[in-house]
Amino acid sequence: MSLSTRTLAAALGAVLAGLLLWAAPAAAGPAAGAAPADRVTATVPLHRLYSPGQGDHFYTADWDEAVNAFNNLGYKYEGVAGRLLPVAGGGTTPLYRLYSGGAGDHFYTTDWNEAVNAFNNLGYKYEGVTGHVWTSGHAPLYRLYSGGSGDHFYTMSWDEATNAFNNLGYRYEGVQGYLDPA
Repeated sequence: MSLSTRTLAAALGAVLAGLLLWAAPAAAGPAAGAAPADRVTATVPLHRLYSPGQGDHFYTADWDEAVNAFNNLGYKYEGVAGRLLPVAGGGTTPLYRLYSGGAGDHFYTTDWNEAVNAFNNLGYKYEGVTGHVWTSGHAPLYRLYSGGSGDHFYTMSWDEATNAFNNLGYRYEGVQGYLDPA
């Protein structure tokens, strides 16, 4: 089965439904004279975890998912990697999440064609949109890959990226998007 137009249409339908829900007026709005909440710019933390057993870095904006990975799946919590938007905003793009059980690797990309290729040809399962990252103007999120461990690694720290490249066998793959610092 390939990631098809039907799958893309379903994903875009879910995004559209979310945007419509976001744009809908609240049943009980703010008090008269109060400024409305700025729902577009409210960022959320991107939690970073690591499984020594799988050699896998895992990133999620869902705290319950992070707790489950820590409590039940052998992941260690490494902190907040940065902050992103939970919904699309001006100047942002989706951060797609995929997972390969065979490789024991979570893979994140802002390039839909790269996600489709990973799904169709590399054994990855599509897991949805982690959040929305900026396309410029914020702090870079660097992507690295270790062929030895089969792990994709993402960091906002250039020093950490350089160390992974120089000492841990990772290959630099570029800037994946831009986040607000943690």
